[in-house]
Amino acid sequence: MKPTYLISGIVGVFALATNVANAGAKEVVVTPEPAAVEEADLGFTLSAGYDSTYIFRGVDYGDNGVWVGLDYEIPNTPLALGVWYINPSDGDQILDDELDLYATVSQSYGALDVWLGFTAYLFPELGDGHTYELATGVGTSLGPIDLGLSAAYDFEIEGWFFELTAGHSFPITDRISLDLAAGISYQIDYNSNGSDFNNILLMASLPIELTDGVVFTPYIAGTISLDAVEDFQDDELFGGASLAVSF
Repeated sequence: MKPTYLISGIVGVFALATNVANAGAKEVVVTPEPAAVEEADLGFTLSAGYDSTYIFRGVDYGDNGVWVGLDYEIPNTPLALGVWYINPSDGDQILDDELDLYATVSQSYGALDVWLGFTAYLFPELGDGHTYELATGVGTSLGPIDLGLSAAYDFEIEGWFFELTAGHSFPITDRISLDLAAGISYQIDYNSNGSDFNNILLMASLPIELTDGVVFTPYIAGTISLDAVEDFQDDELFGGASLAVSF
């Protein structure tokens, strides 16, 4: 699945990613993170999903994206590793496929969660296409609202991307919840030259725990283009689903 921190601490959704990654002016999705599942002994989570449109950081990179990811939380350490791959099959996408390799270190200080992550975005069909990113962020809860703030620097683009997110989970049954999330992003020399607000993301997902350690999550989302991307990116409504298995 998309690196958790790219989805910016809203309970696993904006980047959305998120899904939301990205070349040149690249960075998107919104690919929602599957709902948290009960931690398993080995620390692995295998996930797969479908996005009607692959939106990453407010930009459309293709339709009908099928993706797969593997994450590993190293027991008794703050370190997590992961790999994520997507290949949109339709649309006017800039890139045909994308492979992300990432590592994250996280730590909690009372009600504050802090993380630092590094991601390598590789684009196999471009030969030596690649870009690298260093990101950091904090998350906390303000009453019933989960808040997240993150900053990412892309070394190839030489630009910054910032996200502020908020979300809340409404339990429906012991195994089903409705998760609502919203976020706004700001960029500096990332999707466009100069500094401007990038996009607003709204998302609703319905995590369903099918059995212990197995979660199915359908979602629907919308992105509203702001100054940085509105000249080349329309507002989009999209959706999809994911399945995550922890073991």
